[in-house]
Amino acid sequence: MVSEFAKLGEFGIWFSIPFTVLVGWVYVMMELVGDYSENPFEGLGNDVPMLALCRTIEIDLREMPGETKLPKAIEPKNGVLM
Repeated sequence: MVSEFAKLGEFGIWFSIPFTVLVGWVYVMMELVGDYSENPFEGLGNDVPMLALCRTIEIDLREMPGETKLPKAIEPKNGVLM
């Protein structure tokens, strides 16, 4: 990259430093996002809300035969549905 930035002149060589840092930052962020979203069932804030999905399915299945004593739906805690 230094040779490409050198074509811009002597000051252009110094542009290679922030550009290299920016490119490295993009790759690190892509790695972190990939690691974070690798397992969507860990129970973290941005994961698939399996407990709420299972409870909704349970409520729907119990409603089908006409059962009236149904469990409560899972409510979000601090804006996060688990």
